[in-house]
Amino acid sequence: MGSETELKLGLLPEYSEEVAALPLLEQLSYAKPERRTLTNIYYDTPAQDLRRARVALRIRRDGERYIQTLKSAGSGQAGLSVRSEWEWERPEPSLDLGQLREYLPPALCDDALLAALQPAFETNFERNLWWLGGESDDGAWQVEVALDRGEIRVGERSMPLYELELELKAGQSDQLFHLALEIARQLPVQVRDASKAQRGYELAGAAAPLPCVEPGFNGDATLSLVGLIGACLKAWPVQLEAAMAGDEQALQALARTLDLQLVALESLPEVAEHCQVLISQYQRLRADVARAHDWRLLSCMPQTWQSAQREAGLKLLQGLRHKTLPGQLALATGELLWQIVDDGAAEE
Repeated sequence: MGSETELKLGLLPEYSEEVAALPLLEQLSYAKPERRTLTNIYYDTPAQDLRRARVALRIRRDGERYIQTLKSAGSGQAGLSVRSEWEWERPEPSLDLGQLREYLPPALCDDALLAALQPAFETNFERNLWWLGGESDDGAWQVEVALDRGEIRVGERSMPLYELELELKAGQSDQLFHLALEIARQLPVQVRDASKAQRGYELAGAAAPLPCVEPGFNGDATLSLVGLIGACLKAWPVQLEAAMAGDEQALQALARTLDLQLVALESLPEVAEHCQVLISQYQRLRADVARAHDWRLLSCMPQTWQSAQREAGLKLLQGLRHKTLPGQLALATGELLWQIVDDGAAEE
């Protein structure tokens, strides 16, 4: 069994062309870059039992090699996930059910269920690889950077796939945030918690509901606020993406989530004192969303005026795709949360 710690960043196609020119890829590289063509078939039952158990199973072709991979449910935020994975070399593109029985959750080891496994969707892409390394205060670190460009396909339906994966090979997780933030300062990126498998299932019809944040008190004020910051961080990038596509419900939810995020950040003294730049960046994003959303308070205005405001607001939101603010903001918040967790663990 191996443990995979990685951070995913989405890209618009036009910005994927600029990745190879990023200075850090040359400055920190310790090996020659590579290019590979990868084809991946993900398997599940017709009832999607593996998806429901948050397990992913695929056969990958990498050159002349076939690799069977099983991944468990992960945990994380701000695009960074930690999960277990198992890999087996295969002589051909077929499943080895015997190997799976050892590592699947017991509820998935039913003979009839395993016999029902079939191709669910494909992810096919060209992968450019760079290996980066260096020294930090915590010691040596190594990170694999992968630029994937291709598609996710279910039958005749497909969606484009453009993303960067930063996988930790050695060192501490905060190094992933440092590298991702440097990239986000130079290119507009979208922080993604959803894996390729999750997006494949969405294309197949198992779309996740729009996230909604509901504050709650768990008996400790600080922990409740930290939990709220994490919940908002999981929600607002997804809401923003949906709002950019014209979803009015998502835009309304986005305005509320950003308000909650600001209140939570400003209510933690240690955050409010040392993270004024982060708070001011959230205020900037909230101001843009306000310009796209808050005109609805003037429902007394003529329909022609409201239509013009709606169109202008949508263009403003779509313009955020080409700005670095949302990506930097999500990554900086994720790094803050990981630091809070690490500090809490160190005190125990």
